[in-house]
Amino acid sequence: MKKIFFAAVALLFSANAMALDNEPEVGITTTAFLGMNISNINNTALDAKVGGKAGVRFDYVLPNAHGTYVSSGLAWSMKGAKKDRPYAIPGTSTTMDATYKTNLHYLEIPIHVGFRYNMDKQFGFYGEFGPYFAIGFAGRQSVNIDADGYSQVEKDFRYNSFKNSSTLTSYQRWDAGMGFLVGAEYNQHYNLTLGFDWGITDMFRDKYRDANLPGYEPRNFAFTLAFGYRF
Repeated sequence: MKKIFFAAVALLFSANAMALDNEPEVGITTTAFLGMNISNINNTALDAKVGGKAGVRFDYVLPNAHGTYVSSGLAWSMKGAKKDRPYAIPGTSTTMDATYKTNLHYLEIPIHVGFRYNMDKQFGFYGEFGPYFAIGFAGRQSVNIDADGYSQVEKDFRYNSFKNSSTLTSYQRWDAGMGFLVGAEYNQHYNLTLGFDWGITDMFRDKYRDANLPGYEPRNFAFTLAFGYRF
């Protein structure tokens, strides 16, 4: 039993020594990344949809902090949701399969604190969390009808998701929430990241909610998978 105990202690000190030997260098690094979001709008009956995400991150490893770092950057993030439901042809009892989509494009700035652990000179892991802030710069509500001859209906339905309206579904441009991500890195350059964003901002414009859905407070949610390269 004593041999097992001393062996475990020796292994622990050895692992700590290796971690210290391979601590990340103090300073700023830049990572470009490209990936996808699987997003939804919470507190609604909508379903998840896939969108893109891309941007650049700046990480600053703090001195004498053993891998602790702060991170920020700028990203394009496509969020939103969709719903399959019938389209009723006006004046008839006929319905057609249709998909209603909410596409929301944001510029996001995260402000995170994280920790990086290098197993050796080839493999490392990291995790971070903190708030994010975003502004919507483009958005579209649309419908796709599963039948020919309805292009005009589809065209008439398309409109700006951020338009301030009391009759059309209308979202505010500003968004904020909390983000969390974990990642693995190879050769101190190539990385794979998994992340979650939970919005805390009520997305509806007051004019639309008060006129149509009082009491509802939809919020953004997204799961992210991204590949990156650290310079």
